[in-house]
Amino acid sequence: MNNETFYVGLDLGSSICYQVVMNAGGKVVRSRPFATSEQNLRVAFSGFAGELFVHTEAGELADWVAGVIKPLVKKVIVSHPQSLAWIAKDTRKCDKLDARKLADLLRFGLTHEVFLPVNQARRTFKQIVRHFDETSRAQAKLKAKIKARLRCQGIIERGEWVFTQTGRAQVFRQIDDKFLRQMVDGLFQTLDALLAQMKNAKKLMLESAGQFPEIKLLQTAPGVGAIGACRFVALVQNPRRFSNKRKLWRYCRLAVAHRSSDGKLLGHPRLDRNGGGALKDVSRKAFEAALRCRETNSFRRSFEKSFRATNNKVHARLSTQRKIVACLRAMWLRNEPYRADLP
Repeated sequence: MNNETFYVGLDLGSSICYQVVMNAGGKVVRSRPFATSEQNLRVAFSGFAGELFVHTEAGELADWVAGVIKPLVKKVIVSHPQSLAWIAKDTRKCDKLDARKLADLLRFGLTHEVFLPVNQARRTFKQIVRHFDETSRAQAKLKAKIKARLRCQGIIERGEWVFTQTGRAQVFRQIDDKFLRQMVDGLFQTLDALLAQMKNAKKLMLESAGQFPEIKLLQTAPGVGAIGACRFVALVQNPRRFSNKRKLWRYCRLAVAHRSSDGKLLGHPRLDRNGGGALKDVSRKAFEAALRCRETNSFRRSFEKSFRATNNKVHARLSTQRKIVACLRAMWLRNEPYRADLP
């Protein structure tokens, strides 16, 4: 092939990947499936004399595939699935057609690239933090399930006391049917295993956090503990990926979205649903912890000031959460501990 620019659409699958290669004029010069493996990926992107630009969709395989083919191509662009609704919602859908559409979007510059961490240690740390989050959510979900099963027996318990040994013993005394006792006992045993797994996941996360000095730095902010700092660093990866704090707010689902058509608003302004809910949760927990601090701090003062101005606790809380993530970003960028005058 001549020394020119090629645009590659790559549809990823756990078993089969489909590759469509176009030239600048939109002519397909290669279209073929291949079994998903590192060796096959290297072969698929070899033998081109020109520059290769690759476009694929974000997913479980995207990070690994990008790392494999990056040395062989000019650039790899991974787009957010939400920006590829034209592909996902089309009634005509197959791997070959999806790959061709990915190549077309790349050729016309209609891509919405997501951030991929370059540093392997940070990619690994993100997976460790995600593992901790998943085990934490799983045990919380199981606790809710146990309480629901107990309510079916007329046993209404609130709080965490029911999960202690004393609480469990009292629960079992209230269940007459031996089969129901066995069922509830099985749920408690599963919970014990999940709690042990979460404890190990937390230990692993805190041990691996020592590689990143900014985690200790962020803990100087009011309400930000070790877990919150770990989650913030793992999810943001690099504070310079956001050119300003408003883009970070949008990523945290804290930005306000305005929708309009023909010069008219479509409904009331609302929080933008784009981004990650985990970062919003980090800011919410930091906000709640900052309000519980005995000593006054800038976050509490910001909330009180906003509440006086709006007389709306939700608006005041969201405004304070924006201040928290902006402050953490500034601390990380400047490599400075918390100060009350940080944005």
